Amino acid sequence: MSTSCSLYPGARVALLCASSAVPEERLEPSLAAVKALGLEPVVYPSCYYVNHHGYFAADDAQRAKDLQDAFSDPTIQGILCIRGGYGAGRLLPLLNWRDIARHPKPFYGYSDVTALHIALNQRCHMVSYHAPMPSTEWYKELDEFTMTYLRRALFGALTGPMPLGDTVETLQGGKAKGVLCGGNLSLICDSLGTP
Repeated sequence: MSTSCSLYPGARVALLCASSAVPEERLEPSLAAVKALGLEPVVYPSCYYVNHHGYFAADDAQRAKDLQDAFSDPTIQGILCIRGGYGAGRLLPLLNWRDIARHPKPFYGYSDVTALHIALNQRCHMVSYHAPMPSTEWYKELDEFTMTYLRRALFGALTGPMPLGDTVETLQGGKAKGVLCGGNLSLICDSLGTP
């Protein structure tokens, strides 16, 4: 697995919708929340409600183009899916996986974005991050625990002690080795029997 480098204060990050549309009133607060973490958001067309296509943020071609363009753009250091919903799986046959693999970058999101996490892992051998999304949680105030781990995921400090004095308790001793794969269980089930 190739790990994408971490983000840093001032990094330019693509904000895009791989799935459902962002309610218009959430876009500006989402941008403000991303900026508050010291990142420079670059808003892709799929984020603008005016481009919505029924339940989707835009038609499949536009959403796939935004994702492809974000990976290909050398001025973009990371990609934040601004929200989940439904429709990310429809993009899989439209993407150029070889090109994406040539331009690995940190990729964040959850829920419906699980379809992209699985494909990025399997087809591009990339590590991606199941993380809160700007128009779902960030635009509101995150609790201290969640914000601590979000910062760690964004800025590359996922190792180390648990935050806020929490401890980890071993339930069953022993050793295990493997690849951690997870996400939204309904999306994982949906992908069974597919490439």
